[in-house]
Order: sequence, then structure tokens, then C-alpha cells
Amino acid sequence: MILSDLQGHWRRNWIRAPGFEDTTTRVHWLQAGRWCADIRIPLLRPGLGRARCLADLAPADLATLLAAEGFAGHVTLKDDICTWSREWNWRGFPCAVDAGRLWVDTAGHLIEDGVHADYREEWQRQPTPPFTAEAARTDSGDGLLISHASTFMLALGHRAAPAWPDLAPALRDGTATARDAAPAFASVYILGHWQDGAGIADLSTQPFCEGHAVLTRNGLAARLALPAFDGRIVTHDLRLSPLPQDD
Repeated sequence: MILSDLQGHWRRNWIRAPGFEDTTTRVHWLQAGRWCADIRIPLLRPGLGRARCLADLAPADLATLLAAEGFAGHVTLKDDICTWSREWNWRGFPCAVDAGRLWVDTAGHLIEDGVHADYREEWQRQPTPPFTAEAARTDSGDGLLISHASTFMLALGHRAAPAWPDLAPALRDGTATARDAAPAFASVYILGHWQDGAGIADLSTQPFCEGHAVLTRNGLAARLALPAFDGRIVTHDLRLSPLPQDD
């Protein structure tokens, strides 16, 4: 396995582990050179149709949204073992080492077997031109933009964001309120497409931006417009800079 084998857009078909199987979570992995971005959004997200913003959701529904994942960074390959170094992680830090043994089955699917955990994932390559990777910086954080002419993924947050492992259980048992969940949604991961010069969000850890134009760019400057926790649209000016595609 070499780095060029991993380039492009991968969609996960399933994950299996002892006593567990998931075929419905929408998982996308974009690879541009050594840079990667990944988003994982559960299929069912209750309460969205009755709410106008995150603050309107019941605490238990926010806990369900927190099952999403997003991370970005770079990969390292050693023979058939790939390690995804999470420089940004939606669920915060510390996080477990993410490493898998990769191989291709007879149907052409990329198979990932866990190195530090017992699981197997099947990935399917999506037809796509090559992606480029750019650093994205704002006055309050930074991240990674991986894109080409039709598709993009934006990961934006803080490299040292703290993890919140106890938040979802606390929201479910009533010891945390909806407002307590607001900091967890300060970072954002978006998979989208370009349409008439605007970036339309298709999947996001901020579900209320999906289906809307959220990103515009002019050269190495871009503007992101997102609903805040309380529904206000907040704009973020992004400064973009190209990243090297390899080591």
C-alpha cells in the first residue's frame, strides 16, 4: 500500500466489530496527498423538523447529535498500516490512536482492519478528480479545507479542543442542559458541493446548515456563514494557504 492508493473520496459501506455492525452512518473520507478529512453523521437525527436551531432541541436529541464524528490531519503509511493523525478532532482531545491495516478485496473495496481495536471497515472509492488541501485560519481557530471543482470538506476548530466524554450521558439523564452542549458545537465539519461559486453543505456536525450555501471564496480568502447554537447566522473570514501534497 502506498500513498497514491489512498487519494480521492472514500465512502464507508459498513463497519463490523464483535457484537456490533453499522451500515447506515454516512461516513466520508477525503484524501489529498498526505492530508485527510473525515466526517461521520448518523442517519437518524431526531427533533430537527420541530426546531429552528440547536438551542431548540431537547437535551436527549442533542446527545444523539453528539454521536457524529469529524477529524482532519494527515496520514502515515508503513507497509500496509495506515495511521490517521488527528490534528483536529470534533470530539476533542485526548483521543485514541487511529490505525488500521489496509488491503484490497477481490471486489476492489478497501478493507481496514483495526490495529488497536477489533473492527473491520469496508470503503468504496467514489469517482472524483484529485483533491487539493489548504490550511484554513480564522481569528478564533484554524482547520483544513480539502476540495476540488465540485466537492469540498471543511474542518474548522481548535487543535487543543478538550474532549467531552461525559456530556452525552449527562444530557440524557438530565444532569446537563441544552446550553451545556453549546461548546461542543463550536467546531464544525462540513461535506458539501460547489454550485454557482457557492459551497452548499450536504452533511455537517451543524445540521441546521445542511442544504444551505455556507461558503464562498475569492482566491485565498473565503467566508463561512453558519448558524450559531442559538440560530443567529455568524460569518467567519477564512485565510487559506496551500499545503504540500506529500512529505
